[in-house]
Amino acid sequence: METNGMKKQKFFISFSILFAVLSTIISSQLGAMKINWSEILFMDSIESKVFFELRIPRILLGILVGGSLAWSGALAQGLFRNPIVDPGLIGITAGCSLFASIAIVLGGFIPFLHTIWSVVIFSFFGGMISCFLIFIFANRKGKTDIESILLSGIAVNSLCFSFIGILSYLASESQLRNLSLWNMGSLGGASWNLLKSFSIFYLLPIFISPFLIKPLNVLILGEREANHLGVSVEILKTCMIVLIGISVGSCISIVGNIGFIGLAVPHIVRLAIGQDYRYLLYASYFLGGGLLCFADAICRAIIAPSEIPVGIVSALLGAPFFLNLILKRKQSL
Repeated sequence: METNGMKKQKFFISFSILFAVLSTIISSQLGAMKINWSEILFMDSIESKVFFELRIPRILLGILVGGSLAWSGALAQGLFRNPIVDPGLIGITAGCSLFASIAIVLGGFIPFLHTIWSVVIFSFFGGMISCFLIFIFANRKGKTDIESILLSGIAVNSLCFSFIGILSYLASESQLRNLSLWNMGSLGGASWNLLKSFSIFYLLPIFISPFLIKPLNVLILGEREANHLGVSVEILKTCMIVLIGISVGSCISIVGNIGFIGLAVPHIVRLAIGQDYRYLLYASYFLGGGLLCFADAICRAIIAPSEIPVGIVSALLGAPFFLNLILKRKQSL
């Protein structure tokens, strides 16, 4: 028999999926060119090419990236057992940004770095290197405690942003503009080739979630209790860091820095349906995907035919939520 809580959780997942679908429909209609649905069926028409070659890949990328970032945020909050933790806290975002900056600035001197794919590949490996450094710094005699992970993440963040500052100082005017645009995030580089290359990383959360649900729910009780109940906490923490690293690294390397999705979305889901990971992971994925897709639609609609970087709009959407959270806490004191 279903309890009221289970009904609420299933309703919220249904709402998240519906929101993602509606965001997809809205996004397909907004942009520099108005799409006439009757023209889409004619494959040689301009509308058809714009729709299938530009908008559909962009919509899919928004859904997959937003979902992956929100899912990673849910994992990070579970890892630290703190509902206001962002996956960028463990240094992966900073690592991606540093290596993307290296590719952008050195691209003017080294020919093979002067390509879009070099920035993507460099950025992804930067995230993986950050993940590896966290393991080195946080591991003590085969054990990784949460405080060490947090401090290691802060250290990696500080180190990476220091080097980013140096590269920004050395960059030319055009390189500095490219750095700024990359750090504000954009889905404008979406293409079918890109989706084919990285879709395995973006779909990873959907396939891996069923194996994480039970151990994550047990981890809520605490590490000692989880160990007593048969969960290998050290292996679980290692898997979580690796999964967060791969998921966030693959997202940031393609679209640049996008804030608040990984922090706000899983937090909203927790407030709405609690922290049962049977529902939390999937609801976060679909709501995050829908939110980023919707934010990108706003970016393309406000000053069409130009567009605003999606990182700016996602931050604007997330800021009121946290201000409301602060006001509610003040009222409860």
